Amino acid sequence: MSEHEHGDIEEIDGQYVHVDVDGVDHRIYFEESGPEDGKPLLLQHTAGCNNQEWRHVLADDEITEDYRVIAYDLPFHGKSVPPTSEVWWDEDYTLTAERFAETIVSIADALDLEDPIYMGSSMGGNITLELGDWYPDRFRALIGLETGAHSPGFYIDWLDHAHVNTTEVNAYSCWGLMATQSPEPARRETMYLYEQGATGVFKGDLYYYSVDHDYRDDLDQVDAEECPLYVVNGEYDYLTDPEMGREVADGVGDGATAVETADIGHFPMSENPELFNAYLKEILADIEGDREEPLPDVLSGEDVGVDVSR
Repeated sequence: MSEHEHGDIEEIDGQYVHVDVDGVDHRIYFEESGPEDGKPLLLQHTAGCNNQEWRHVLADDEITEDYRVIAYDLPFHGKSVPPTSEVWWDEDYTLTAERFAETIVSIADALDLEDPIYMGSSMGGNITLELGDWYPDRFRALIGLETGAHSPGFYIDWLDHAHVNTTEVNAYSCWGLMATQSPEPARRETMYLYEQGATGVFKGDLYYYSVDHDYRDDLDQVDAEECPLYVVNGEYDYLTDPEMGREVADGVGDGATAVETADIGHFPMSENPELFNAYLKEILADIEGDREEPLPDVLSGEDVGVDVSR
C-alpha cells in the first residue's frame, strides 16, 4: 500500500541541461532533490536503464536534507534522446570507457558541481575505476555498487535479433540478479524499467561493461588516496559478488574500502530501497567522517535497523 495520500507532490524537479561531449551537444535530462547548496551526490543508472532507478534516493528526506541528489539519463537513455546534430542512426550505439567517463565528467561540469560524490551501479559501478584513474581530482569520493575489475560474457549479438523480444529478455535476465527476499513490488518495478529501453542501447552499454572495461592488470593505477573509493557489492549479486569487490579494493590499495551488503542483489537502489538507503547512509557517514568505527566488512539489515525477514 502506498505511504502517500491523494494530492501529495514529491519534491523532485526534472530539467534538461545541454552538455558538450567531444564537441557534440547533448540534451541531458536529470532529476534532482535537496537544497541547491547541498553537497552534490551524482547518480548513474545501470546498463540499458534510466534515472528512474534512483527515485527512492531522490525521495529520501534524510539524504536530501544535506545532499543535492542528482540522477541523470545518459545520452540515448530515458529522456536524453540522441543528439540532433549527428547521423546516429547510421551506426550501432556503442559505449566505450573513454566516452562513458567523459560524459559523466561533462555532466558534472555542465551542472557546475563542486567536489561531487559519484555513485553508480553495475556499469555505473565499474566506471568508478576509470574515474579514479583518469579524473581523481574531479570527485570527492566514488561509490561503486556491484563493481568488478572485469565482467565478460554479456556483449551478445542475438540481443538485437529480430526474432528476440529484447525488452522482455533484458527484464527477465535482471530478475535473477535480485535477492529473493527483496520486496516483490520493487523487483517488478525494476523489471518494468528495463522494458523501456530503446533497441540496441542495452547491447551498446554492454560493450563497455563486458568488452572495453578490463582493469585486472591496472587496479594500482586507480588513485583512491586522492579520491576515496567504496566498492559495495551485494550478497545476492552473482555477476559481481562481494569477493570480486574485495579483490578490486585489495588491488587498488590505500583509500579503497570493500563492503559486502547482505540480503541484496545487483540492483540495490531499486530492488530494495529501504534497505539500500539505510546502507547508503552508513557509507555517506563514513565519507563525512561521522562514524566512530570503520565500516564493517559486511553490512546487514540488523546493523542498519531494517527487518529483512518481511
